[in-house]
Amino acid sequence: MLVKHAQRLWPTPLYADFPRSEYENRIARARSYMEKEKIDVLVCWDSVNIRYFTGFQSLHWLAMSIQPAVYLLPLDKDPVIVVPDFFAGVAEGYTYETDIRFYQKPHVTKVIRNLPVDMADAIKELGYGKGRIGLESGQEGGMCVPRPINDIDRFRSELEGATFVDACDLIWKCRMIKSVSEIEALRKASAAVVRAYGEVVSNFELGMSEKDMGSMIRHAILEYTEDCMPPIATASSRKIVMPDTPSFYDEVNLSIGDRLVFEPLPTYKGYYGSCCRCFQIGPLPDEALRKDEAVDKAQAAAIAAVKPGIPTKSLMGVIEEVLRDEGIDPTIEVAGHGVGLNPHEPPMIAEEEESLIQEGMVLAIEVWVVDWSGVSMAEGGLDSSGFVPEVFGNEDLVVVTKDGCDGFPSFPKNIRALPHNGSLV
Repeated sequence: MLVKHAQRLWPTPLYADFPRSEYENRIARARSYMEKEKIDVLVCWDSVNIRYFTGFQSLHWLAMSIQPAVYLLPLDKDPVIVVPDFFAGVAEGYTYETDIRFYQKPHVTKVIRNLPVDMADAIKELGYGKGRIGLESGQEGGMCVPRPINDIDRFRSELEGATFVDACDLIWKCRMIKSVSEIEALRKASAAVVRAYGEVVSNFELGMSEKDMGSMIRHAILEYTEDCMPPIATASSRKIVMPDTPSFYDEVNLSIGDRLVFEPLPTYKGYYGSCCRCFQIGPLPDEALRKDEAVDKAQAAAIAAVKPGIPTKSLMGVIEEVLRDEGIDPTIEVAGHGVGLNPHEPPMIAEEEESLIQEGMVLAIEVWVVDWSGVSMAEGGLDSSGFVPEVFGNEDLVVVTKDGCDGFPSFPKNIRALPHNGSLV
């Protein structure tokens, strides 16, 4: 049974991520989409969606035995946030919500298992027990309700007369268009990557491993922003090709001729910055330099083509045309995506995608050229037989403006190699 918080002690949250005007704007935009879809109440269980609409956050999301918050956004009543009783201060400190409700003994198994019933009862109390209820489900972006399936089933069964509606597309419509404060947070997170690269270039020494490089860049990033996921620091000399994995602990050492792919993902106020780069260990051969420069040209052409109203997939054609002109077979599958409170969000920049670019979106524009020709599927698994793939690529963030886009902080592309024998090459 939920208990209502009698009255806020602090009318205005002391530690809110965003101002009240932005909070009200987010709610108003969501309700405008809810009205079009005839949704009576939106229910959010996911930590990122709850943070977006309310500002609530907690490290307790990592504890599978507890649900730190649930959020109800009715079409025509005050929003409701439900939290464990010991999170009263968290709800007041981060959110603007006035209807705060608690569940007690939140670490007791039978209490957490009964939370779906409590949430269903709250919806009935709001008058929507037989209404249209929007859930974090649908086609776009892989959004879901992050609860055990038996919780979801029980929640639905307790609202037998209700109609459940996919609402993830509605939520993405809100989240894809970034506010001024969101854009600033993304810029700060991206700037941390750029500053950290400077330290990596200055401090690299032969004999370092992937683990050394991953630790170095993560440590440098944490000097400039709040957090950073374990960073990608992938050496092309791995015995098998393993893209998009964090730095290993088996001491994959870097040697002359190796290429190192960096993609750290730092956050500021929960927003992910990015600036992916590849570095050569030692001097670049002429053909490698040519491919590196071709990738830069293709990315620059794609960025120049960004403007509101065009399909995201059209950027694929721009990139492919440049690569063909440079004598490179374009075998790319994706050329970017949205970025925000998740490092990888809609819209996708890929073939067959129908999404239109809109003003206020923040997009990662990335171009990759990878030679997989030496890799084959041998009996028993992947076989590269000592082949070292050529990897060329970069990624930068842009924000879509009225008639084009503005770039985010970006590490210089003409620094293509890490120092060798004490000098840049």
